[in-house]
Amino acid sequence: MDDQPQSTNMIQLVTLRIGGQLFAINLELVDDVFKPEQFTPIPSVRPEIAGILNLRGRIIVAINTDLLLGLPPVDAPIVGRQMVNIKYLNESYGLLADSVGDVVAFCATEIKPNPINLDGNLAIYSQGILRLNGELMTVLMADKIIAQVLNQEAA
Repeated sequence: MDDQPQSTNMIQLVTLRIGGQLFAINLELVDDVFKPEQFTPIPSVRPEIAGILNLRGRIIVAINTDLLLGLPPVDAPIVGRQMVNIKYLNESYGLLADSVGDVVAFCATEIKPNPINLDGNLAIYSQGILRLNGELMTVLMADKIIAQVLNQEAA
């Protein structure tokens, strides 16, 4: 990212790993990043919804992001993993991640279209790809992930 173009079209992205793969979410959508200390599973819901938790008086619906994206399930307990809190329609949702990294800045025009061989489950939620430190990073549309979970729950 040396020699970045100076532009008002810069976006800041939070990097995260899900299922060992590198992803990013637009920082404007991120309300908080934390490790859940307590967690309550909800019986009889789709596996993409891990459960709920209380964070400083806010109820957060935890989403198994790996399952929703069609990635191999992460074999780790919810408590202790990292979560990216997204506000959507005045409610809080947490996207579970293996780890959350740094905030990086890119020019929006640097985002390349999804490659033709990108898995269909993942392509639905991908805005495009970027290269970061020699690795491909998929830019996720977090709002679309949450909207999909809500739509499927309403059906």
